[in-house]
Amino acid sequence: MAADLIDAYLQAEPIHPDQSHRLRHVRFPAALEWLHTEDVIRLAPSWAGEAASRRAFFSRWPTRADFLPDAVVYTLLREQDDDPHGPAVLGPSVPVSRLVIGVADELLADLVRHPRSYLVLHLGPLLPRHPQLSGVLLPGSRAATSVWLGIYRRLAHGLDLVMRPEWTFKRMSTVLQAMLDGFVLRHRVQPDDQAAARWKGASLLADAIIAFLLGAVDWDLTGQPGRTALDLLTRPQPRLR
Repeated sequence: MAADLIDAYLQAEPIHPDQSHRLRHVRFPAALEWLHTEDVIRLAPSWAGEAASRRAFFSRWPTRADFLPDAVVYTLLREQDDDPHGPAVLGPSVPVSRLVIGVADELLADLVRHPRSYLVLHLGPLLPRHPQLSGVLLPGSRAATSVWLGIYRRLAHGLDLVMRPEWTFKRMSTVLQAMLDGFVLRHRVQPDDQAAARWKGASLLADAIIAFLLGAVDWDLTGQPGRTALDLLTRPQPRLR
């Protein structure tokens, strides 16, 4: 019964009448339901050092549903300043693998250091039932993605790389974001495994990105998609008589 209730809480579809009848008095909490507007107004002076007018608050956000998306966006975007050390530079004596390892390790370490990095993972399963939050999460995810877009462009232009036809920068950034989300989640689920998975100074994320680049770049300038290259590499070779 507990498993059925958990499944119903996380399902994408609305609770249908048959479920509602079986659930009876059970009511699932809304996303971030513990975040009460009255608490925000009451605690603002002691936390932010600035009083919050109740009238001004509700003049800007008439309901909690209006306030919550803005609160989520602000949480995701605050302190998302540019790297104080500046963008990674690809010098002639710096191996590409070393650049990828350094950037991957720094970015993952920065993400797991901030609790807000887990906000998207926390809200993600609930978004189908809370459409007002779906659109506001995109700007926050773009912040981390833009870092990788810059790195990819510098790699491609600095090394004169040609990508396979299916790999646009947009598709690459989508894959990278999904990888980052997964590694951030695994850092909480299996924290001890992250250090154990390092190999010769590189994290698992860094080696995964390197493997991805090996497949996404058209190193031989064949113009072939990756799937074609894979089929050719794995095609049985005729035996020589």
